[in-house]
Amino acid sequence: MFDLIIANGTVIDGTGTPGIKSDVGIVGERIEAIDALVGAEADRVIDAKGLVVSPGFVDPHTHLVWAGSREHELEWKLQGRSYQDILADGGGILRTVRETRAADEEELREQSLKRLRNATRTGTTTIEVKSGYGLQREEELKQLRVARWLGEQGLAEVVSTFMGAHALPDDVNRAEYLEQLEQMLPEAAGLAEYCDVFCEEGAFTIKESRRLLEAAREVGMGLRIHADEFGDTGGGMLGAELKVTSADHLAGSTMETIEALRDAGVTGILLPGTPLALLSSEFAPARKMVAAGLPLALATDCNPNCYTESMQMVMQLAVFRMGLMPAEALTAATLNGALALGRSNRGAIAPGWRADLLVCDVPDYRHLTYHFGINHVETVVIGGQVVNA
Repeated sequence: MFDLIIANGTVIDGTGTPGIKSDVGIVGERIEAIDALVGAEADRVIDAKGLVVSPGFVDPHTHLVWAGSREHELEWKLQGRSYQDILADGGGILRTVRETRAADEEELREQSLKRLRNATRTGTTTIEVKSGYGLQREEELKQLRVARWLGEQGLAEVVSTFMGAHALPDDVNRAEYLEQLEQMLPEAAGLAEYCDVFCEEGAFTIKESRRLLEAAREVGMGLRIHADEFGDTGGGMLGAELKVTSADHLAGSTMETIEALRDAGVTGILLPGTPLALLSSEFAPARKMVAAGLPLALATDCNPNCYTESMQMVMQLAVFRMGLMPAEALTAATLNGALALGRSNRGAIAPGWRADLLVCDVPDYRHLTYHFGINHVETVVIGGQVVNA
């Protein structure tokens, strides 16, 4: 007796193997069987004939909780202004900080829930959510409380990350803010599983990033790092030294850094939506990373500067702009994304694994990237439950 059977679909397991025609039987939150289940009883049956059954997408890098909007900055970028130019003039992250601070918790919930619904509708079943638009104690904790609330809504499972070290606030000096960040860590650890630092020119130095990440480790948090977004400035090498769970962006990483990350057991999280949004042609060297054996995950980087919740679009960009094969993009968006979040029970379709599944209206999994610009997901199953976002 099954709680749910997805019948007659082409099942792909997220590791690049060809799909098989089969049924998937689910009991509770887990996959119980992948077999011909003709005659088996179930509380509910979904007929997936002619459709593809895929693992749910895992989005391991987002900034989903914010208030306000920055659509005017797209016009500035089109006029030739750089990310750093906009930030230096009080735009970019600092504008979103002001708008997020001005929003109460209920407003933040309302705006962020819309984004989470969009993510789930397009197939995301597990999602990482960072703070970083508060840059002061209560505002950072407010964001983390909203992230926890989002995780209670029965949509994609939320993994929270404290990222007070996202930018330097304009209302306190550098030394004082570093001290404040260290003081925030024990409280943040009660709401967030990970700590992340933006280690980049114009943000936090290697020395500052090491200090903060080591302090986060002392309070029991896992470590992540924004690194080498605009060039190989040492963030990736620091991530390798500290054996962080993931190093994210890596668009400017050299082969030396890539090999160091691989040897340290770090997952590289690539964010192709970010250079697209920055009007840049400098995408991460994904093919070199694959050749070097660095495990890769994909993520949306959903934020006011890179505004997409769609992992399907990210997979498409990874194929068309970074040269990943469709099977590699699928693995990076499912199994590797799960591992990058410390979740080893999802991202593939196998007995005993968590039943986070998608029924996609495509004849072949390669259409997820080949046929771009639309939502292919027809049904979302999270923890064995059909979710209507």
